[in-house]
Amino acid sequence: MTSIEHSDADAILFLRMQPSWREIDEIRHFVESFCASTCPETERQEQLALAAHELVQNAIANAVTPDVELRLEVDRATERVTVSVSNQARADQIEVLRDRLDKTLAHADPLEGYVAAMRDDPESRGGIGLARIRFEAALELALDVEGERVTVRAVGPLVVPPPDELLS
Repeated sequence: MTSIEHSDADAILFLRMQPSWREIDEIRHFVESFCASTCPETERQEQLALAAHELVQNAIANAVTPDVELRLEVDRATERVTVSVSNQARADQIEVLRDRLDKTLAHADPLEGYVAAMRDDPESRGGIGLARIRFEAALELALDVEGERVTVRAVGPLVVPPPDELLS
């Protein structure tokens, strides 16, 4: 199921799917195209597509059912954007996710968190996606858990200052 809602103030993309690993890159391209057409002036499409890509990968890897929901909201009034992915997970999967998020958020500087995640276990598959979203996409992360339903939200400004302004 795909739904796109549009107005002058907001844009919402909602996907309910059962993605496979083969479809991850296509989802990323779709989100990037959506963002490029919805808010081209922000030049944020690559970062938001990266966030969607990492969150969907995370959901596929840590789900008890193949059902995944992706939601991207652009709020021009508040100049904020939210990318969220929801899925069903077991208690042990939720605990791993919570632990990874806590490690990522333990670093005030997103770059330090990203480097720490890469150092944690450089040979492992996975484990750096949340830190990557926080640093490369300049989005803050939150986790909502209701029973077995898990939602990871990545939220931030619609327009990110240039990198040289972030470093000063």
